[in-house]
Amino acid sequence: MEQSHPRRLWRFFLALMVSTLMGGAGWSQTPGASPTPAPAAQPGPAPSPSPTPGPTPGPAANPGPVASAPAPAKELPPEPPEKVVLKIGNQEFTKAQMDAIIETLPPQTQQALASQGKKQFGDYYELSILLSRRAEALHLEQTPEFARRLAFQKQQLEAQAAMNELTKVTPEDIEQYYKAHADEFQEIEVRQIVVRKKSPEQKPNPGPETPQPIPTVRLGWVGSSDAVVRSYLEKNPKVSGLSVQDVQATFKYSGDDADLPGILAGLVSAGVKVSNFDETKPPKLSPVTSQGLTADEAMARADEIRKALLAGADPKKLSEEYKTPPGEVIIEPEPRKVRHGGMRSDMEKAAFALKDGEVSEPLDINQALVFFQVIGHNALDLKAATPEIERKLRQQKNEGAIEEIKKSTVIWMDDQYFAAPPRPPGPAGPPGMFPPGVRTPPRP
Repeated sequence: MEQSHPRRLWRFFLALMVSTLMGGAGWSQTPGASPTPAPAAQPGPAPSPSPTPGPTPGPAANPGPVASAPAPAKELPPEPPEKVVLKIGNQEFTKAQMDAIIETLPPQTQQALASQGKKQFGDYYELSILLSRRAEALHLEQTPEFARRLAFQKQQLEAQAAMNELTKVTPEDIEQYYKAHADEFQEIEVRQIVVRKKSPEQKPNPGPETPQPIPTVRLGWVGSSDAVVRSYLEKNPKVSGLSVQDVQATFKYSGDDADLPGILAGLVSAGVKVSNFDETKPPKLSPVTSQGLTADEAMARADEIRKALLAGADPKKLSEEYKTPPGEVIIEPEPRKVRHGGMRSDMEKAAFALKDGEVSEPLDINQALVFFQVIGHNALDLKAATPEIERKLRQQKNEGAIEEIKKSTVIWMDDQYFAAPPRPPGPAGPPGMFPPGVRTPPRP
């Protein structure tokens, strides 16, 4: 039991070193270094915060104030930046100094410290200072290996600083992009309706001796989880002919009809919000047995639904009315929000051309008639669009900066030295680890 804490500290120490090096953060300090010179130059205020821990045990020893409910609701005043929060021998570190060190860590590490507390980091930093002093006592910094490592880390920090400067995005840049690409931030609430048609090669009524085709299942969900749905369904050996597009999946299912609810339950557990699915009461789905409608029948059915929607019919009631046979007509009961680029180009053109309440003409897509009803229009304001715009502009500047820098210098590489090693026979192994390099500045 006595070794558990040192082991956890050492694992944290190694993980933080790797994340710091990979993140390009150079916060490690020599024992005499001070991240923020101003507070370090004022040793006087160090004793002043020390009385604050003194009165603290007083209320803790008195059970009366501790039991009162309103006490925890009071917001404590912020601690002064010059308060000493760590002492290692005769060296003191203020709150401002430690905050400055933490700010240089990768964002994911900062988030972990904010949620879990800084105690483990304090233990790590204390250990790093002690080990640094021991290395100095042994003159390890004078070895060639240390000099090479220090030069490489300095190079990484300089490269990251240059990249941060070259990819800097100003509020003016963001506002200019927002005005020039206003259509990208237009959003519609749209409902999709699908009327399935017969495939040209399908026979209308297969004879009794003709083997029945594997039933087709159509699945709809809310949100954009196409990759999750595809990944989950592809693992099922009874699923074939999978097609995932526009929050709808179509696949052949050779399993038992009673197992289909389990597929939905698994998708829900994987984070997909399946349409009209209650986890407490999984519905019993039946494979789609409908062969679809003829071209004329499909057009007539689509016209019926269009007229009903334009007349103000309740989409949920329409969905119930046309649910038999399953899969022949699919009417989304709830609209979904779609931005430019979130649909096929021909479908997007038809949907975004509509005004509120209008219904598009049917489009013949993949043996189905597809049309849309637009419920409303919206546009992301500048504040909501800023993170997305900043990521795009940073990426653009990143690509341009790298190309410009490489263009200004002649570069040659020995193809034989830098060639990939021959792959052994068999399945490919996991992707290799690359040394730390220049990163695109982190997303806001």
